[in-house]
Amino acid sequence: MRNGITGLESCQCRRAKSQKNHIACAMLVWNHLKKMANILGNTIARLKHQLLSKYLVSQLKYPAIKMTVV
Repeated sequence: MRNGITGLESCQCRRAKSQKNHIACAMLVWNHLKKMANILGNTIARLKHQLLSKYLVSQLKYPAIKMTVV
Protein backbone atom coordinates (compact mmCIF):
# COMPACT_ATOMS: atom_id res chain seq x y z
CA MET A 1 0.00 0.00 0.00
CA ARG A 2 1.43 3.36 -1.03
CA ASN A 3 1.00 5.95 1.72
CA GLY A 4 0.69 8.99 -0.57
CA ILE A 5 -2.55 7.69 -2.02
CA THR A 6 -4.45 7.16 1.23
CA GLY A 7 -2.99 9.93 3.43
CA LEU A 8 -1.66 7.46 5.95
CA GLU A 9 1.59 9.40 6.50
CA SER A 10 -0.28 12.57 7.49
CA CYS A 11 -2.09 10.95 10.42
CA GLN A 12 -1.78 13.08 13.54
CA CYS A 13 -3.46 10.60 15.88
CA ARG A 14 -1.66 10.12 19.20
CA ARG A 15 -3.63 7.28 20.78
CA ALA A 16 -3.06 3.71 19.65
CA LYS A 17 -6.76 3.06 19.05
CA SER A 18 -7.07 6.17 16.87
CA GLN A 19 -3.98 5.13 14.90
CA LYS A 20 -5.41 1.64 14.36
CA ASN A 21 -8.71 3.10 13.16
CA HIS A 22 -6.92 5.46 10.79
CA ILE A 23 -4.80 2.63 9.36
CA ALA A 24 -7.88 0.43 8.95
CA CYS A 25 -9.72 3.20 7.09
CA ALA A 26 -6.67 3.80 4.86
CA MET A 27 -6.58 0.08 4.03
CA LEU A 28 -10.27 0.11 3.14
CA VAL A 29 -9.73 3.11 0.86
CA TRP A 30 -6.73 1.44 -0.76
CA ASN A 31 -8.68 -1.77 -1.41
CA HIS A 32 -11.63 0.10 -2.89
CA LEU A 33 -9.42 2.26 -5.13
CA LYS A 34 -7.49 -0.83 -6.26
CA LYS A 35 -10.70 -2.63 -7.18
CA MET A 36 -12.09 0.38 -9.03
CA ALA A 37 -8.79 0.97 -10.85
CA ASN A 38 -8.75 -2.64 -12.03
CA ILE A 39 -12.34 -2.43 -13.24
CA LEU A 40 -11.67 0.82 -15.11
CA GLY A 41 -8.25 -0.24 -16.39
CA ASN A 42 -6.61 2.70 -14.68
CA THR A 43 -3.91 3.29 -12.07
CA ILE A 44 -4.85 4.10 -8.50
CA ALA A 45 -3.10 7.47 -8.63
CA ARG A 46 -4.88 8.48 -11.85
CA LEU A 47 -8.24 7.34 -10.48
CA LYS A 48 -7.74 9.38 -7.29
CA HIS A 49 -6.69 12.41 -9.33
CA GLN A 50 -9.78 12.12 -11.55
CA LEU A 51 -12.09 11.78 -8.55
CA LEU A 52 -10.57 14.79 -6.80
CA SER A 53 -10.64 16.86 -10.01
CA LYS A 54 -14.34 16.12 -10.56
CA TYR A 55 -15.08 16.99 -6.94
CA LEU A 56 -13.15 20.27 -7.13
CA VAL A 57 -14.91 21.33 -10.34
CA SER A 58 -18.32 20.51 -8.86
CA GLN A 59 -17.54 22.49 -5.69
CA LEU A 60 -16.36 25.48 -7.69
CA LYS A 61 -19.55 25.45 -9.75
CA TYR A 62 -21.97 24.63 -6.92
CA PRO A 63 -20.32 25.18 -3.51
CA ALA A 64 -21.68 23.09 -0.65
CA ILE A 65 -20.81 25.93 1.75
CA LYS A 66 -21.79 29.41 0.64
CA MET A 67 -19.12 32.06 1.12
CA THR A 68 -20.03 35.55 2.23
CA VAL A 69 -17.93 38.68 2.16
CA VAL A 70 -17.93 40.63 5.40
